Amino acid sequence: MEVDDCPALRLDGLPAELLLHIFQYLDVEFILRAVSKVCNLFHELASDEATWKVRVAKRFPGQYPALPPPSDFCWAVACARREKEARMWKMTSNKEQEEESKATITCPTAHYAAVDSVHVMEKVVVSGSRDRGISVWSIDQVLAGGEENSKPCLRNPDMHKGWVWSFCSEGETLVSGSWDNTVKFWQVTPTELKESRRALNLKVAVLSTDILGDRVAAATYDKKVVMLDRREGPRKCSFYKVHSKPVLAVKLSERQVWSLSEDQTLAIYDRVAGKKLKKVPLPGSHFPICMSWQGNCLWVGDKGGNLHLVDTTDDAFEVIDTVSSGHSGRVTSMHAGLGSLVTASSDGDIRVLAPTRKPTLINLLKNPDCGEVAQVSYNEKNQILAAGFSNNTVKTWAARQ
Repeated sequence: MEVDDCPALRLDGLPAELLLHIFQYLDVEFILRAVSKVCNLFHELASDEATWKVRVAKRFPGQYPALPPPSDFCWAVACARREKEARMWKMTSNKEQEEESKATITCPTAHYAAVDSVHVMEKVVVSGSRDRGISVWSIDQVLAGGEENSKPCLRNPDMHKGWVWSFCSEGETLVSGSWDNTVKFWQVTPTELKESRRALNLKVAVLSTDILGDRVAAATYDKKVVMLDRREGPRKCSFYKVHSKPVLAVKLSERQVWSLSEDQTLAIYDRVAGKKLKKVPLPGSHFPICMSWQGNCLWVGDKGGNLHLVDTTDDAFEVIDTVSSGHSGRVTSMHAGLGSLVTASSDGDIRVLAPTRKPTLINLLKNPDCGEVAQVSYNEKNQILAAGFSNNTVKTWAARQ
């Protein structure tokens, strides 16, 4: 048969089922960025949320997301994140091959006391310690990895007069909370750390901070949550008290402030109405320590090593499930994302879990001789994980570029 007798063979003439099978071998981001722009058929397949729902279900077992998602949930982005995180943290039988896929830094000399706070920003990674100092690494250092990049590019001693206990950020603005009773605001770059406004003295130890836009919230040892606008002076601060014991963690949403306390409750405060909306007792006999929020799923870690799943849909704030984190100690810090759920513990381990209703282990990062993991910070966008340890060490993991 002559070639001219054959009908024209075109990809867009193939059945949709066959095209979807071919798509299985392509990266999600490449499909969204390039393949979907080839023709109308490819665009329709890439725009259909069923394409990504089926792909996630086939590749990753378990109920995902952990709760029924809101109507604006983007399955294409979720699928891309799940696959990206799986590649980043995949365990293999070849330890050297697994380590080669990630750039790592271990710095035992960034501080001379326990490191209680770390934070990954867009251009830098920062750490705070009981030595009252703040150290800074550039993202370029972290991505390069290796011993030659392990030392911080900036060492800033005595930035506080007490233990540096918490960090949060917005853009290049870093907010730090300390046991010296102050909340400080910094402009931070790889070459400079300087105060951007006058410090706020709350006259009591600051245990947690969070920032959303220009709004800042601080959790204090004397059972209060303090709120302010960073554009205004300290006299414009307001506070409320809904807990009976120290407030250990605070989180800002568009309309509310969420707080965890040693009184074993999660409190929801309505910022607009200026009053408590709800107070949720957490199951078990252990008080909560940390929380992280993704979509309508709020994960809370407690002293007993448990994870509580709270449904925030339509302000329900119901505890849907309680599962074990797999740690043998308390859950000290966590990060919930579309692609993974990262937990840290006083047992010294960091666990990367699948973000499903019953989280399963993707990878276990053991840290022998580093003591307790005080805090972790993870940026899913650039896949950089930072951890601070009780033996003065700071560690980072990053995807190889």
